[in-house]
Amino acid sequence: MPNKCTVCSEDFLRESGFYWGAMMVSHATTTVVAVIVHVIVHFFAGWEIAPNVISIVTAILLLFPIVFRNSRAIWINFFVDYTPTIKK
Repeated sequence: MPNKCTVCSEDFLRESGFYWGAMMVSHATTTVVAVIVHVIVHFFAGWEIAPNVISIVTAILLLFPIVFRNSRAIWINFFVDYTPTIKK
């Protein structure tokens, strides 16, 4: 994530600890991904533990960069209003 927005100059480097809340968003998103993958694998493989664990870990590792960046974006959008026409 860049330090400042290239369009509106919003400062993305907030006070220390600001993005700790993004960890909670990331945790919730990862939990949803794990549940969805488990349901899909359970439909095909049943209650076998190895396919479930392998597929969940693989999905989480592949989606980590997307979840990480989107969690920060979701968290900052709780506190900063998006107005595309404003330039600072």
